[in-house]
Amino acid sequence: MMNRRFQPRPLLYLLALPCLALLCGLGTWQLQRLAWKQSLLASQQALDATASIETDLSHPLFGLEDHYPVILTGTLDLSRSIGFFGRTVNGRTGKDFYAPLTLADAQIVWIKLGLAERYDTTDAPTAYGVLPLGQIYAGGWRGNPAFNPGNEPDRDLWAVADPAALSAHVGLDPEFTLPMLVELTESLGERSPFTPTPTNTALRNPHLSYAVQWFSFALILLLFVVILSFPKRGDEQ
Repeated sequence: MMNRRFQPRPLLYLLALPCLALLCGLGTWQLQRLAWKQSLLASQQALDATASIETDLSHPLFGLEDHYPVILTGTLDLSRSIGFFGRTVNGRTGKDFYAPLTLADAQIVWIKLGLAERYDTTDAPTAYGVLPLGQIYAGGWRGNPAFNPGNEPDRDLWAVADPAALSAHVGLDPEFTLPMLVELTESLGERSPFTPTPTNTALRNPHLSYAVQWFSFALILLLFVVILSFPKRGDEQ
C-alpha cells in the first residue's frame, strides 16, 4: 500500500452499500435455514427407530412429538382434497395434496397425501380402512420461518397447513378438527396419483454452501471497493 493513497469514492459507496447489505442478508438467511433444517433432521433421526402406534381413543394424536410415526384407521374423503402451492420433486412438478380423515371418535385429522402432477377432486372416491404408515407434524408453514406467505382461501391458494382453516374451507367442523397433521410416508397404493413427500432424513440441506457463496460475493465486493478506494498514485484522477 506504500504506493497507494486513499481516495474517497462517494458514488461507489452509495451503490455498493445496498448491494453489500443484500448479499450479507442473503447469507444470514441461509444460515437461518441451515439451523431450521438441522433441527428438522435431528428430530426425524431421533424417531427413526421408534415403533409406529395405531391411534385410537387410548392413543390420541394430539400431544405427540413432531415426526412421531403413526398408523391411522378411518374414512378418508379424497373429494375434499386441497392442493397446495406448486413444487418440484425429483423432476416432477405438481402440488402437495391434503385430505381430511374422520377417525372412529368423529374427530378429523388432515392427511398430507403427497405430490400429484394433476388431480381432479370431482372424480375422487372416498377411501375406508387403514392408511399406510404416516408421521405426525405440527403443520403450519414448512418453509423458512422468517417467510410465511399465508393463505388466500377465496382464491384457493394455500401455503400454510392450518387444519381448522382447511376444514372450514371444505365445510367440515373446525371444532372437531385436530391441530396436528399427518404426512404419509408410504403410498396409498399402486394406482394412487400421490407420491409421498414427507420430511425425512433425505431432506436436502445445502444451506451452508449457499451461505458461504453469498458471503463470498459480499467479500469480493468489499475488496473491489477497497481496491478502488486506494488507487495507485499513477492511476489517480
